[in-house]
Amino acid sequence: MAMKKDMTYRHRVPMFSKGLVLFGFLIIGVAFGSVAVFAHTADMPQESESGEHGKVPHDPGHVPGADRMTLGATVYKHMCIFCHGVDGDGGGKAMAYLYPWPRDFRRGLYKHRTTPSGSLPLDSDIFRTISRGVPGTAMPAWEKSLTDEETQAVVQYIKGFSKRFENEVPKSPIEPGPVPPITPEAIEAGKKLYREMRCARCHGTDLKGGGAKADQLYDIWDHRVFVYDLTNPNTYKFGYETKDIYMTLTTGIDGTPMKTYSHLTDEERWNLATLLRSKIELDRFQEAGYEIDLHSTTVDDEIVPDPAHELWQKVPGRVVHLIPLNARKNPITNIKVQSVVNEEAVAFRLEWEDPVPDRSATRHQDFKDAVAMEFALGDVLLHTHGHNEPFFGMGNRGKVVNIWQWRADWQTEIQTKKKLEYATKGMDLDAMIFGGEVNPVDALNPFRDVPIEELNAEGFGTLTPQPLTKQNVQGKGVWKDGRWSVVFYRTLDSLNKWDKRFEKGNPVLVAFAIWDGSYQDRNGRKVVSMWQRLHLP
Repeated sequence: MAMKKDMTYRHRVPMFSKGLVLFGFLIIGVAFGSVAVFAHTADMPQESESGEHGKVPHDPGHVPGADRMTLGATVYKHMCIFCHGVDGDGGGKAMAYLYPWPRDFRRGLYKHRTTPSGSLPLDSDIFRTISRGVPGTAMPAWEKSLTDEETQAVVQYIKGFSKRFENEVPKSPIEPGPVPPITPEAIEAGKKLYREMRCARCHGTDLKGGGAKADQLYDIWDHRVFVYDLTNPNTYKFGYETKDIYMTLTTGIDGTPMKTYSHLTDEERWNLATLLRSKIELDRFQEAGYEIDLHSTTVDDEIVPDPAHELWQKVPGRVVHLIPLNARKNPITNIKVQSVVNEEAVAFRLEWEDPVPDRSATRHQDFKDAVAMEFALGDVLLHTHGHNEPFFGMGNRGKVVNIWQWRADWQTEIQTKKKLEYATKGMDLDAMIFGGEVNPVDALNPFRDVPIEELNAEGFGTLTPQPLTKQNVQGKGVWKDGRWSVVFYRTLDSLNKWDKRFEKGNPVLVAFAIWDGSYQDRNGRKVVSMWQRLHLP
């Protein structure tokens, strides 16, 4: 029913009868997509007229009109343009690396609203999306990155991309009323409606998104739609509480196969919402901390670049939230970060869950696990000095970043080579196999003796390895009991002007990325974090 032929761009909108309407897509797509993070409903602030920080104000702010648009343009060009593009068409430089694609603002269609289907959103709806992000997509939560006035200003600027806001006013918001209790009767009634609406065609009988039509769905921009797992609270776009689900059923998700269920009675929508809420596995919930402060611990001992070394057992760590640049069912959502520093060096231990270690290097078509750290160069602090930090997605023109990448296949190659040389009593395998000539594989990748490569970038498509003589990062990775642990180690002295300078007392901007071979990650296909603030004592 919601196949590509029924969703042709600009020509027709899909029509669904009560018996065939797709219930799915409570949580599809990018409502405001961008690069990088999950936002969750639990413990989130509710709408308030006060406009306090962290709330969702209804008024447009206190900045005068002209100044507000100037401020909005400044914020947009710094935070949003890389994904949403200069013209708000969703065609920014990062677009090619993202799925779902960033929102095209020109048509004035917004997926997540409190207003009826087809209506423009309220300013507070757009404010909410910017502040809280869109879970399961690359749209970050900017709540702690922007002030209320900055967010209000960018709301006004974004509205300027669509003429709808000049000619229309939003309809009155939907008032859901009191939430009925979750009862066995309501759940059974919801199950009956789920069958009658044929929701399983998209979401599957287990609600995990594996329905027969799940891979045949397109939005009005002719983009493939991803059907998320409805049992996972971390992927609900508008919130996973019964009231939130009821609102999504009532408003629909404009531009997608998920149309409004307003044709159902109020009781029926509550019953469907109750069923979904009862199926959510709350123990899977992970609170998102998008920007946090990391601290490096001073140690007197020698730092050994080994993740299993006893030193790390007494070093505190913090969990950094990650966001998938490409939609997936069970993404890696966090990474534990530890750091130590002494008079000579700084080191980081990164740990994350990964049930399958993808570390084979036998075939080019195989995908491998990897992790990277990214450092902003220069005198920059997060969200200060007029937002002068680099774009956290590999920097941008004139704002270079320093990247350290560890790869599991390189680790495997190094360990295998050492085992063979031990078995052959120290024989030089390159000399034996290649007649004394340089191993052609090593010639292509001269960093093979170390599983870490140091690189620089100033935007997409500019990633460049540092010369072999300037490589100064060591480390090691270990997979055990379903977890990767990787240590990065570097002396405080740098060898290259493009190296990050670590100076005690000066905060460092650092971000993280993980490639999961099980999801065929490579290059721009990965999960990432936003900038975090690292403090060296």
